[in-house]
Amino acid sequence: MIVDNLKNLENYFCLNKKFEFVYDYIKSNNLAELPCGRYEIKGNDVFCNLQEYQTKSIQKLEAHRKYIDIQIVIKGEELMGYTNIENTGIIEEYYSEKDVMFLDGNIDKIKADNKTFVIFYPQDAHMPALSIKEPACVKKAIFKILM
Repeated sequence: MIVDNLKNLENYFCLNKKFEFVYDYIKSNNLAELPCGRYEIKGNDVFCNLQEYQTKSIQKLEAHRKYIDIQIVIKGEELMGYTNIENTGIIEEYYSEKDVMFLDGNIDKIKADNKTFVIFYPQDAHMPALSIKEPACVKKAIFKILM
């Protein structure tokens, strides 16, 4: 897992050349004004899911096998839980069509707002959309990058 200021996203192109597509998309589009939905950037290799939701005190702990997530809160703020997948137990088996499995385990939390991005790799179990104090409305971009 990587957490950093959004202005530093360019520093991570060396980790995956497809991260540059995410950067270019962010620079070319006002994510705050785009309607929620799926946006293809480079077919199924790189795409963005824009979502709006209410944060909650608990969510499902999830992990992926095929995709890296770059999550960026556009409006609002939330906590994101995370742990290494080795510290978890499976509660719902891997569903390949949606590239997700659900897990159980102890997590650490970080605060995410419109100045940060978080990169979750397949080994990073994560629990996004957590309330900081009480439920709040959040708009988020979840960029999916094929491994």
